Amino acid sequence: MTFKYVPAALIALAFGFSSCDKNETESAPALRAKMDANALTATSKYTESFKDASGQSTVDLTTSNQRLDMFSELNSYMALVAVAAPATPQTLDVTKLRGYYTNTGGYFTGAGLNAAGFSLRNTTAASFPATNAETVRGYVDTKLTQLATASQSVNNVATPGNAGRLGRYLVDGNGIEVNQVIQKALIGALLLDQIDNVLLTDNALKANNSKVVDGKPYSELEHNWDLAYGYLTNNAIMTTDINATPRERFLASYLNEKNGPASPGVYLAFLKGRAAIVNNDAAGVKAQADIIRTELEKTIALAAVSYMQNWKAASALDVKAHALGEGLGFIYSLRFCTKYGADAAFSDGVLNGLTSGSQGAWSLTNAQADVAINAIKAKFNLQ
Repeated sequence: MTFKYVPAALIALAFGFSSCDKNETESAPALRAKMDANALTATSKYTESFKDASGQSTVDLTTSNQRLDMFSELNSYMALVAVAAPATPQTLDVTKLRGYYTNTGGYFTGAGLNAAGFSLRNTTAASFPATNAETVRGYVDTKLTQLATASQSVNNVATPGNAGRLGRYLVDGNGIEVNQVIQKALIGALLLDQIDNVLLTDNALKANNSKVVDGKPYSELEHNWDLAYGYLTNNAIMTTDINATPRERFLASYLNEKNGPASPGVYLAFLKGRAAIVNNDAAGVKAQADIIRTELEKTIALAAVSYMQNWKAASALDVKAHALGEGLGFIYSLRFCTKYGADAAFSDGVLNGLTSGSQGAWSLTNAQADVAINAIKAKFNLQ
């Protein structure tokens, strides 16, 4: 996507002639006829609510939905190490794991995914400077290799220092369920980062909204907003019921599960923000973007705290391992929660406090977990 910036020299020139420019405070020309945002409700279909003068939908979720589908296929492959009897757990091929992440090798089965021209890897941490983004991508690369290595012991019982299974869950030699760390880390590094830090930032909301993109029915700003929605769901109406079948995937699923009361509000914010774009209401767009960004980041924090509390409360070793893997992955994702001022230093600090023991998860204490829980609660103003 392309964002256009005005050179500083041109800004200075514009201010130099400001006394003669009677149009300087006027907004860009409206692209659409105004619509009634109040007519949109939790039962309004996002994909059918925004149309051009000819009645054609201006919503296209394709590329963000394709990334959701890629993520689902990677996740399904990783999950083969954690199946319940009578199914047989499988070892994983590191080349295939990397192929799903880099979109090489033609492993995807979904229509158009292998030829999409992008990958999960090059979308990961896209808001970060190049060197920092590569650090995150390298972290995922390493975890994929660790998962493949651990899977070679999928039929062994795990012991301190030795990978294997605890109940149905595969852990590495440190007692960590690596596939869960990867999944939850990508929820932040891929989905949250794209929505919060690429598509809905204050700067991104300045994208062109006065003309359609060449050959498309939507403006650049309309499309950015739609792609953000598409990173949450491919449904015309985002499901907000945690018991719905099928459930939403990944970030939207945890929004429903961990931040339930906010779920309808986030969906309405997407609808009302899109209507504000149609109405050329920049303040309205920003207000709805702030709701979305705040609640999605809060969801990551709530999930991290919840799973660490689950780890403390559980007595069975397999249940503890599963909760810890999820918790560690969400804590890694905290570095993408920029509305709350979290960053890599905060995230890594919390992680280091949990993984500094000589035997990893095998020697983790409730006191260490409490330090992590309290740090996250304080950062995100959680009760």
